[in-house]
Amino acid sequence: MELAEILRVLWRRRLATLAIVLLAGGGAYGAGQLAHSTPTGSATVQILVDSPQSALADLLQSTAPLTTRASLLAQVMASQTVLEGIAASAGVPVGELSAQGPYSGAGQALDVVTPSEARSNQLLGEGARYRLLFVAQTDEPVITASVQGPTAATAGRVAEAVYPGVQRYIAALQRQARVKPARRLTIRQLGPAQVSTVNSSSRLTLMAVAALAVLLLGLLLLLAVEAVRRRPPDAQELERDFAADLDRLPREERSRSVA
Repeated sequence: MELAEILRVLWRRRLATLAIVLLAGGGAYGAGQLAHSTPTGSATVQILVDSPQSALADLLQSTAPLTTRASLLAQVMASQTVLEGIAASAGVPVGELSAQGPYSGAGQALDVVTPSEARSNQLLGEGARYRLLFVAQTDEPVITASVQGPTAATAGRVAEAVYPGVQRYIAALQRQARVKPARRLTIRQLGPAQVSTVNSSSRLTLMAVAALAVLLLGLLLLLAVEAVRRRPPDAQELERDFAADLDRLPREERSRSVA
């Protein structure tokens, strides 16, 4: 069909066209609701595991034991007890947090920082609003905490709560064990949390694609039905109709018609 003919068909079938447009709007709304839970905010903060005298500042002290302790602490940070402290510091319900710590043992080779694009795809199936990932560096006593949340601001708030939440947990252990101040583990936050926005246009893009797909599919179906309705009968149908008409005619008129 030419464009003018398509427009005439759509105008004649304007009720069906309106119904298709409404379905496209519904598809866009449904796609938007589906993408609503996709995290759009990301934040990263680093925690230094150190000693009271700062092994990093003293060339005579080895940081190797601290690197091992950082790996252990990164696993503990993913526990429910530490998450409760982080949630309290961030002012969010602990049920909205989920965490993943580093691998250990035979799986330690998999303990690498996942790129943000791949990490966002991994987290799509999780139900928590805030997803935390703790990774200990292999060659230095530094733990990187990555947070994904509904917005960049909320993800940054949770990331900033990692240090006080972990510090509260460590301080409680040290008080219970009565660890002397000179032997206490010390953690420090290396600068403010770095926030960014990811998937900022994913919701609008998904809504637009869904609406366009429903609209095109509906219009194509409508035009196909109209084309079938207006299709002329084929030659065989014409021959059958002509033969039936001949059978109904008297014999003399039939002979004249055939002649």
